[in-house]
Amino acid sequence: MNRVKKVYDTLDTFNGRDVLQAWRREGNRWLDQVRNSTYQFPELERSNYESPKASVSNEQIDLENPVICTKLSWSQDGASLVAIFNDYGVRQYLLPEEEGTGLVPFKRFFRTQSIVDCCIHPAYSLFNDTDAYNVMLASSRDLPIQLLSLSPHAQEHRPLFSYSVVNTENERFETMYSLGFSHYSGFLAGSSRNKVVAYDLNYKNPIWSSDGYGKRLQGTSARRAIISCFDSLSDSEAAVRYAGTYRCDIYGIDLRKKELDLLANKQTLGLEEDSAGVVELLFSINKHYLYVIKRNSKTIDVLDARTSFAKINELALPFRIGSQKIVATLDLVNGLLVGTHEGKILRWASDMIEFGGLLPRAFESLARDSEVSEIFDTDYSGSRINILASSPSNPRIVAGSYSPDKFEADHTAKSGLFVVDL
Repeated sequence: MNRVKKVYDTLDTFNGRDVLQAWRREGNRWLDQVRNSTYQFPELERSNYESPKASVSNEQIDLENPVICTKLSWSQDGASLVAIFNDYGVRQYLLPEEEGTGLVPFKRFFRTQSIVDCCIHPAYSLFNDTDAYNVMLASSRDLPIQLLSLSPHAQEHRPLFSYSVVNTENERFETMYSLGFSHYSGFLAGSSRNKVVAYDLNYKNPIWSSDGYGKRLQGTSARRAIISCFDSLSDSEAAVRYAGTYRCDIYGIDLRKKELDLLANKQTLGLEEDSAGVVELLFSINKHYLYVIKRNSKTIDVLDARTSFAKINELALPFRIGSQKIVATLDLVNGLLVGTHEGKILRWASDMIEFGGLLPRAFESLARDSEVSEIFDTDYSGSRINILASSPSNPRIVAGSYSPDKFEADHTAKSGLFVVDL
């Protein structure tokens, strides 16, 4: 078993179940960084919950929860990371020049309530000449979708723009459970009842919406018919995008026809009735195969995108993904990388992933099809590696998030971010 080389991590900043203590550690490390640098770093914004005299109610945030990263994204140049945490914080990390240095936020600001989902602009970089692309979209319950600045020069973080999520039939705010850029100037949002809404960044109201041909859903089916994720934007000119649901449906989204096409469901995937839904869709680099990651599952489904998205294979996991979702990453150099509940990283080699989980015939005698190619040890044994993301500029560099099981009361909980070299 190989061991990854740790390049950076957040040290013990987020360890334990004390949100206020985590903020104090983070603030002290930021002060140490500022004292040892001639660069004028932006001041870290303080949370409204940090002061005992705050005008907000602490009922909204449990200060005894572990601080866990829920979304992690690279800048397009691989020089920085944007991380969303369950303490309502948005943190931007500029990778240090020296290896072994602790990760300290270059910038930090807080939302007033939790973020349901978010996505950063695909051209985001702290080194952009313009701030037009230094933005992120965020959805929350009972609020419009908000466009937020990620500019290193921003002094405050009120929304730059808001997008309507009002249901015109009942005048209620709809919760957008998933967000994804469809191109540089537009994005998709996913709601309940398998509804996908398309927006132009420059207009408040949606430009179109589709709800899976208007099928009526009731009871459990209606509750699970939530668009849970979109595939990642790899081609800004793509005419078709893809979405998964908590009902284990997979849709193609035709951006020209402005409609959804049901490609797979629980029956065609051969899933049990209690399967808890799709959480990630990853295409092979050659676009021939779609890898489907689900909650409450011990397998990753492999669909053939060339033959009506028929299920042709599955990759067996040595553990069961529970209700706390795991986010994997796929690139041409590493293949498919998945974190485990024990702090390890599983790798299925690229030559296998590009063939639908099957080994090229020349290697037939060396290993069994669909088996893990390699297992990496990390410094985070005992923690869940819940997010992995390979750098767009150098895929050998992989960022990740580790955390305890958020449903277990472990007061020695270890949480944080890391960057490793495979």
